[in-house]
Amino acid sequence: MSSGGGRLAAIDVGSNTVLLTIADADPAYGLSIVEEAEDQPRLGAGLGQSGRLQEDAIQRALQTLTRMRDACRRLDVRRTGAVATAAVREAANGGEFVQRVRELDIPLRVISPEAEAALSYRSAAYRFGREGRMLVADIGGGSLELIGAAGGTVALNLSLPLGAVRLTELRISREQLRTHIHQDLVAAISGDEWRGARVIGSGGTFATVASMALARRGEYRDDVHGLTIGRDEVEQLLEAVAGMSLEELRQIPGLRPERADIIGAGLAVVVELLRAVHADSVTVSAFGLRDGLLLEMMGME
Repeated sequence: MSSGGGRLAAIDVGSNTVLLTIADADPAYGLSIVEEAEDQPRLGAGLGQSGRLQEDAIQRALQTLTRMRDACRRLDVRRTGAVATAAVREAANGGEFVQRVRELDIPLRVISPEAEAALSYRSAAYRFGREGRMLVADIGGGSLELIGAAGGTVALNLSLPLGAVRLTELRISREQLRTHIHQDLVAAISGDEWRGARVIGSGGTFATVASMALARRGEYRDDVHGLTIGRDEVEQLLEAVAGMSLEELRQIPGLRPERADIIGAGLAVVVELLRAVHADSVTVSAFGLRDGLLLEMMGME
C-alpha cells in the first residue's frame, strides 16, 4: 500500500557508515532528493574480537544520529525509516543500542540479511530495470549482501561475513585475504549459474572504487551512477594500493581519506566476486539500501 506523497527520510546504520537520505516522494514521479548526509562512526570496530559494540563507537554513532534527527526536523520530514544492519544485528548489546537510538526519537529497527539484500535489489531494479539476469552486491563494513534475480524473480539471497571493516581487522596478508574471500564465495555461490549476469555494485565501497577508477582514467566527476568498471581496472587498483602506508593511501585521487584503511579489503572483495561469477565488469549504483527503503515506504516496486 502506498503511503502517498510527502517528505520522507531513510537512515542506514551500518558497521562502518551511517547514512541519511531525505527525499520528496511522489507516487507518480518517484523520488526527488532533498538532502543527503553521512558519517563514519565505525560502529562495528572491535566487534569481531569482543562480540559487543564498543562504547566509544556507540557515542560516535549517537552523535551522528542526533545531527541527522535534527536535519529531519529542520526539513519537516513527515516520516522516517531507520534500519540497522550487520554490526547491530550481531552484537550482544545490539538491543541496548537500538533502545538508545529510539530515545532520540528515531524509529530504528534491525533488519535481517535477507531484508537488507532485498532493499538493495529493490533500488537496483527500480534504477536499472528488471529485465535479464542481475546480481546485486552491497559491501558493507560487516558483510557482503548478494541478491540475484532473473526477470525480476529473486533466485539468490545471501549474506557473507565479507565486510570491509571485518576483513581489515583480520590483519592478514593480501594473498591470504584474497584466498579467504575466494573460498567463502565459491562455497556459497555457483559461479556458473550467474555467469553472464549483469553485476550491480551498490553502496559506499563500490562508489569509492568507481571514483578511484575515474581518477586513474584521468576523469573527474561527482556522479558515478551507471559507471561500468572492468575487473582488470579493479585488479590494477588493488595492485596499486599494495604496500602503501596509510598516509600514502589517503593521498590517492578519488579515495576519501576516511576510507583509506579499509579500501584494500574492499577492492579484494570486488575482484574476487567478479572472478567467482566469471564477470568482466561491474556497473555501479549510486543508490542502494536507503533508496530501497524509501521506495518501500512509498509502496513502490
